[in-house]
Amino acid sequence: MISLAGVVTQPDRPGSRGVVRESAVKASARALGVPVVQPASLGPPEDSTVLALRPEALVWAAYGNKIPKRLLDAVSGRTVNVHASLLPRWRGAAPVAHAILAGDLETGITLMEGTAALDAGPILAQSRTRIGDRETRGELEARLATIGGELLERELPRYLRAQLLRRPQDVRQVTLAPKLDPALGALDLGAPAEALVRLVRAYTPDPGAFTTYHAQRIGILRASIAGGPGAEHGALALRDGVPHVAAGAGWLRLDEVRPAGKRAMSGVEWVRGLRDLREDARLPS
Repeated sequence: MISLAGVVTQPDRPGSRGVVRESAVKASARALGVPVVQPASLGPPEDSTVLALRPEALVWAAYGNKIPKRLLDAVSGRTVNVHASLLPRWRGAAPVAHAILAGDLETGITLMEGTAALDAGPILAQSRTRIGDRETRGELEARLATIGGELLERELPRYLRAQLLRRPQDVRQVTLAPKLDPALGALDLGAPAEALVRLVRAYTPDPGAFTTYHAQRIGILRASIAGGPGAEHGALALRDGVPHVAAGAGWLRLDEVRPAGKRAMSGVEWVRGLRDLREDARLPS
């Protein structure tokens, strides 16, 4: 029978408005009565708090720090990394976002044997799923978390009994998924509407896609592709009260936005509240 010796998670950090709250991982572990350690890093001497738990195997998902060789050796290499992509595609910190940005039709969960190198261990098991046409990164990550939990529950006992075949990753197929740059969330309306919709989905809920109107940031939470007459990119037009912006190819319909300092609202609500919308209005402005 598998039991949890302890849970290792990142230190508590301030969230919105500077309030420090427990992470969901920490709260769940405490509710189960499982010891929790929160080292700032996993190098010595901080890793001694993990070794003190006397683990026989290590399992991690989206931990955010490299696992040092000393810890891998302490469990004789019995390690499983739960990764939100179909490796070797999208190694790195933001695999779900990059799958959406690239227009991938599917993604999934990979269980791999953990190594000191980033996401480079042999593949133990995978589960595939299609990416919804309108699915945001946050929505897809939540769905993948469930898939990953089910896959781990099914395959971890088999791994610990040495019943899973290790399949080396094909290094020729490796693509990288670095952390998202918040500055790249600014909509380049010279790009095709299709690419802009993917960017909005990949950057939602954070760090956020945005543009500006009269120098005020407008977060774009949901957008979709629309047809329409040719126009200079950035031109803002209303169709049945819904704001549309001309892109490099096609039009971008602004379905849901968040003006600076305000709540999320539909695009219709946003333009309804504007008193200075002109026929020659543009984004960004």
